[in-house]
Amino acid sequence: MMITKTQLYLLDKLPIKLRKRIEISPDGCWLWQVNINRNGYGRIYENGKRHMAHIFIYKFFKGDYVEGLVLDHLCTNRQCCNPSHLSPVTIQHNTHRGKAVLFKTI
Repeated sequence: MMITKTQLYLLDKLPIKLRKRIEISPDGCWLWQVNINRNGYGRIYENGKRHMAHIFIYKFFKGDYVEGLVLDHLCTNRQCCNPSHLSPVTIQHNTHRGKAVLFKTI
């Protein structure tokens, strides 16, 4: 898959130090390339604080989301930080989706 103009436009908005840490996969995921935790999520250290990469980048582009919600990876790739692949949902909804994917792949 080619990188779309929209993806290039969005990536260009990120600070260079973040942009250099992302690789775009053929399916459009923005794969965080450094500081991956044992659960597969990318981490960012900014101003002495640790942040989850997908949450940090989502908030960079879309701002805060409702307190009590979590970001669900619609692509099911925890390493992905593409804001268009993330959706704020309840914890229950996120867990349900995760189980559906698990059962689907067995």
